[in-house]
Amino acid sequence: MIYRPFADSDAREFANAVTTSLDTLKPWLLWAHEGFSEEDARKWFAATHLLRDKGAANELGLFAEDGRLLGGAGLRYSSIDHNHCSVGYWVRSSEQRQGIATQAVQYLVDLAWQSPERDTVEILAVAENAASRRVAAKCGADFIGIQHGLIVSDSGPVNTAVYHFRRPQ
Repeated sequence: MIYRPFADSDAREFANAVTTSLDTLKPWLLWAHEGFSEEDARKWFAATHLLRDKGAANELGLFAEDGRLLGGAGLRYSSIDHNHCSVGYWVRSSEQRQGIATQAVQYLVDLAWQSPERDTVEILAVAENAASRRVAAKCGADFIGIQHGLIVSDSGPVNTAVYHFRRPQ
């Protein structure tokens, strides 16, 4: 798998991936919506580049060796606790259940450990999002518990499953 920042030339395929994956994205991700356009994708890419430049995040596209867009994943760095970051991920519906999210999470956790001060990587998933929770468990994250309101869906605050990776000793 190839991990790289999104480029404007990815906008058409990104928009297509989102609109054809609404069945698995929309219940969990507020940004995934009907009519998601190339312009929406370019705005997202610009935001991710700005966050990278500020050192606040590292969002990456997930691409097959043949160049197909498989999804996206990234690290968000805490502005309060520099020992902490979170990982998020999505995979287009047609590519799910092939280990792509698991590979991406493992890659990003390893990337997080490149910062010597980092000791915790967190995954937050809507409690009912069984697929994302399976990925966290499969990657070896420790289940911390359920907290209410850490994720807000279009219906409001929801129960959130919290998983942690701790820096290997």
